[in-house]
Amino acid sequence: MKKDYAVGGQAIIEGVMMRGNKGIATAIRIPDRTIKVEIKKASSIREKNKILRVPIIRGFIALIESLVTGIETLNYSSSFFEEEEEEKSESSIEKFLNKLFKDKSDTILMGIVLGMSFIISGIIFILIPTIIANLFKKLGVNNVGLNVIEGVFRVIIFIMYIVAISKMEDIYRLLQYHGAEHKTIFCYEAKEELTVENVMKYKRLHPRCGTNFLFLVMIVSIILLSITGWSSLGERVLYRILLLPIVSGFSFEIIKWLSKSNSKLSKILAYPGLKLQMLTTREPDESQMEVAIASLKAAEGISEPDKTIGELLNMGNEILKDASIPSYILDTQLLLAKILEVDKLYVITNRNLKVNPLKEKEFMELIKLRKGSMPIKYILGNTEFMGIDLNVKEGVLIPRPDTENLVEIVLEYIEKENYENVCDLCTGSGAIGISLAYHKDSINVHCIDISPISNEVVLENINKFRLNGRVSFIKSDLLEIPIKKGYKYDVLVSNPPYIKSGDIDTLMDDVKAFEPHLALDGGEDGLVFYKTITRESKEILSASGLIAFEIGKDQGMEVSEILDSFGYKNIKIIKDLSGFDRVVIGKNSI
Repeated sequence: MKKDYAVGGQAIIEGVMMRGNKGIATAIRIPDRTIKVEIKKASSIREKNKILRVPIIRGFIALIESLVTGIETLNYSSSFFEEEEEEKSESSIEKFLNKLFKDKSDTILMGIVLGMSFIISGIIFILIPTIIANLFKKLGVNNVGLNVIEGVFRVIIFIMYIVAISKMEDIYRLLQYHGAEHKTIFCYEAKEELTVENVMKYKRLHPRCGTNFLFLVMIVSIILLSITGWSSLGERVLYRILLLPIVSGFSFEIIKWLSKSNSKLSKILAYPGLKLQMLTTREPDESQMEVAIASLKAAEGISEPDKTIGELLNMGNEILKDASIPSYILDTQLLLAKILEVDKLYVITNRNLKVNPLKEKEFMELIKLRKGSMPIKYILGNTEFMGIDLNVKEGVLIPRPDTENLVEIVLEYIEKENYENVCDLCTGSGAIGISLAYHKDSINVHCIDISPISNEVVLENINKFRLNGRVSFIKSDLLEIPIKKGYKYDVLVSNPPYIKSGDIDTLMDDVKAFEPHLALDGGEDGLVFYKTITRESKEILSASGLIAFEIGKDQGMEVSEILDSFGYKNIKIIKDLSGFDRVVIGKNSI
């Protein structure tokens, strides 16, 4: 005899529901590619009433409870797959029910759905086969024969129905999850460890499947209905409805026996239903197997072992690759390294080390942010610039490697001209001013910006590199405060907003969606800030002082002309390593 396992399941939208000793567990592969598992206590009205536990009766009650649980679970799983562009809205029926029944509206709605399911099923699998079989009565076929004909057509309609809907992509995936459910239960019954590799080798056809139950219902109904004779169409349909509790109850008892028996008779009875499962199941992939395994483990209270660094890297890679993140391998490594507070090399060379579940959860939250195109630098909270590790956050522009050209040129002039006082205007994270002070300890720097977030990040970087005595932040609308205070500088260096307003929407998604437009938008022609800064600079820049701008690749001549129009001399356009105009400098002339 086989062991009487309590585990059973159902395939749902992108997931599997399992019923086990610890309750009903629903595992779903949600859109961010992670697995969400919910478990609730399994309860049955059969536990409260002895009569409902009597054979035959218990089978019909189990059928009703299974249908209710199935609809609840399907509704739950479908809630994760609403269209992202549309807000979920209530239908007029839902609004009416909510108003009429308040907190009981969900139960009423479920009853309506269940009732409609019975009606539609009755039309397809009872009424239509009965009508067809009734046509054969005129040929003199006896009652038993008519019932057999009716059963055969019911099977044919069922097969046609399954074949038709399995052509739909979503239904095909549902059938794959159905196969995953069976394979997982088989592996568990064999007392093997529930790993994808182990589960994959098992069959996807299981004798306790609902498909077997449906086939047995057809067989039992032929036998029981043969004693009712063959009366009018209305009576035939009525008999089938009235006998449904008995038919389903008998079928339930047979299924329970099949799950325990290894006899030849049990194999013969199970064979047709198993063959029908060739249509109602499909071979699952590894990702679907992971969902089924998670559901069964939760239902049976089997604790999940801690994942390894290698497993988490593979999960992160898959999620970010599916999201079309080009640097998915590097980003996954950096995010896991951040969570574990180690460097990238550590996670690459220690793939077999176990990771605490809390750390795993934190890692998956960061992966979700990156999947949504949030720049990796914002998630990490830092970026390398001029050989130092600067803090950054949303609200300040992420410094680019191209800006290092500007810093290197200004450092050369500071060294050559012995400049001491520097103004880093539109400072953002403070990348330019902080790196200048870090690499040249003889200068003092004012980092100026109007953004309160810039104020916060610059102060973090000042403290981080212990530059409190030589670097300070001034909150100002361009040079308004320095002019009022009468400050004088030997160098004014700036990477101002220079993208044309009309070009903002053409930028990469992660830039236009996350980086501050205040630090990008340079007005209609992209030159608004260059004109204003150059004009105001004449009031704060010392004689023979240096003005240095980072520019867009096609703005060299235009910015040079702006400097020239305000009397700057020795104007130079300096190209970057790619050969594009990148920096414009000029010397003050008073």
